[in-house]
Amino acid sequence: MADRELFEGFALQAVDLKGRVAIPADLRAAAERNSDIRQIVVGLHPEDACLSAHDLSWSKEKYDRIDRREQQASDRGEVTGSSAKRRAFGQVEKAPFDDSGRFVLPPFFKMKAKIGKWAFFNGSGETFDIWAPEVLMADENADPGLREICAFLCESKGVKL
Repeated sequence: MADRELFEGFALQAVDLKGRVAIPADLRAAAERNSDIRQIVVGLHPEDACLSAHDLSWSKEKYDRIDRREQQASDRGEVTGSSAKRRAFGQVEKAPFDDSGRFVLPPFFKMKAKIGKWAFFNGSGETFDIWAPEVLMADENADPGLREICAFLCESKGVKL
């Protein structure tokens, strides 16, 4: 979808005791431009120890892409399974957000990503990632630039990891 707004930028956001956190303004604006519904889809990132989130219209595009790949594989005579669609659409949770971008992190995914008092958001194009800063900083395989940004934001806000 060429007219989609991409998720770009980063921020460190406080998470309250009920698991509420605000989507950073730039990411929220992209989600609102991409979908008529103020809701994001949250799941585990397929590779990293963080969450991956996107707007509802990306779900439709993602389904079409997976379906095309499966059809191409089937046309080549390859056996395809349902694991890609199960992972992409069954292992996620929708989370509505308000005018200020506040939403409740789905409890299961919050626990899996080890998100506590702080959440580090990072745009990734069609999606955005939500990290526990402690997890990102401890991950020696994580992008060094991403770790540097997170460390800077933590220091700027007086967050001790």
